[in-house]
This record gives sequence, C-alpha cells and structure tokens, in this order.
Amino acid sequence: MTALTSWYLNCAGRNMHFLEGGDRENETVVIWHGVTGTCMDHLELAKALSDTYHVICPDSIGCGLSSWVQDKTNDTGLQFYAEMAKSLLSQLSVSSCHWIGVSKGGGLGMMLADHRSGLNVRKLILNDVGPTLDDWVQGAVAKGVAKTPRFESYLAFEDRLRGSLQKRGLNLSDAKWRQLAQAWARRTDDGGVTFHHDPALAEQFSHHKQDFDLWDHFENIQIPTLLIKGQPSIVSDEDTARMQSSGPKCTVHDRTGGHISFMDSPEEHAIIKNFLGA
Repeated sequence: MTALTSWYLNCAGRNMHFLEGGDRENETVVIWHGVTGTCMDHLELAKALSDTYHVICPDSIGCGLSSWVQDKTNDTGLQFYAEMAKSLLSQLSVSSCHWIGVSKGGGLGMMLADHRSGLNVRKLILNDVGPTLDDWVQGAVAKGVAKTPRFESYLAFEDRLRGSLQKRGLNLSDAKWRQLAQAWARRTDDGGVTFHHDPALAEQFSHHKQDFDLWDHFENIQIPTLLIKGQPSIVSDEDTARMQSSGPKCTVHDRTGGHISFMDSPEEHAIIKNFLGA
C-alpha cells in the first residue's frame, strides 16, 4: 500500500487539487467523489488500489482544496467537469483509465465513458448512480447544497453530520467520523464552522437539467460497467433494469447501506478489484 501525494494543477482555467498514488507506469484508476464530497472520501479505496494501479482522486471544483465556482452557470455542470477531467489527465500524460464515479462523479463517468467523448475509459464503476435522478431528489439535494448551516464548533458539526448520515444508512467508526467531519468542514468568517463546499454548486440543478438525463450517454457506452447499488438506492428499479438491458448492459452488485458510501470495506474492495482485473 503506497502513500498518496497531494498535487495541484490548473485545469480549464481553474485550480484543481488531487491525490495521486501508485506507479504512473501502471493502469490508471480515477476515483471521483460526489457532489459535495472531497478526495479524502475514498482514501481507503485509493490506498488499496495503489499497489496495483496508478490512482488519481481529484477534488471537484467547489470542493475540498480545489477552486470555488467562478461562473455559476458554466462551472457547475458536468460538461465543464469533463473539460477539467480531460485537462487533468492530459497533463498527467494519462491516455486511458478506469473510472470509479460516486453520485455526481458517476454522472461524469457516464459522460466520459460514452465512446464519443474522446477519452479512453476502459472500465466504469458507478457507486449508486444512474442516468436519471427523480425531481424530488434533485430538489432536496439542491436545497441541502445551497444552505450551509453554521455551527459553534467542530464537535457540534461532527455530531450533526454523524446524526444526519447515520439516518441514511452510513455507519463508520469513531475515527472515521472524525476524519470525515474534518474533511467536510471549514471555518466561517466569524469563527464558526460550516460545510466545506461552495454553495454555488446548487446552481447545477437550475442550469444543467441535462445532467440528470444521461441515457444518451449511457446507451453509447461500450465498455464493461458495474453498478454498485445501495439498499435503499436513489437508482430506481426501472432504471436498473434498463441499465442491465441497454448500452453496456451493466452488472449490478447490491450492497448494504444507503446512497452515501465511501467504498471502504474489504468486501467492496474485493468486488472492485475483481471487476477491474477481470
């Protein structure tokens, strides 16, 4: 298990932070987090893969240590994310990769795995994300992203985060809850604590409705694709059946827990390694 290194590059005119591990001579795996996550979300998976693969874990724009949104209309959509991803991989001289995408990172993966994208994605793993997202889920996520409540302390923030995510089926050790809270928090100007992400990311739900109907991209994917589906899941049974019968005719693996998962269990690591190595 190799250590991961923190780097910064200018991608499509924005500063992008990412973690990198493994030998650059090996096949590359990109792990791209969800709408308000960070590159730290999937640290255990990145480390587990870095012995065999060259691993890249970016912070999306508006998240972690990457630039915040500069153009609310342009920067928040998957098309601009795709430009940043292509710029990042080009600068690292990566000509092909496997893609592990979580939620919004999975939507980006579907767009880039479309054989018309110009990026050579060899295998695609989607962590609880499909080509569509129900309107009520879009509305709930947009509201949560746009409003970042203030807390008096990191411990108060951690307590709220833990309580909220446990209700959605996420179970972590005390140490991992602390790690997550520290990665997802930032100071406010008045000394309080709030969520790390840029609230402008909510603009995706207003300006980029096409990001939530990706069937045209999905049905032009021609590579092995795996859907790891939460229980319960934001991917409907109807979408799951269509994903299994059209486009890449993806394989589905059901896992315990809800939508949010950091793919940190040995069982998920084994499933992912077996799929990538097959």
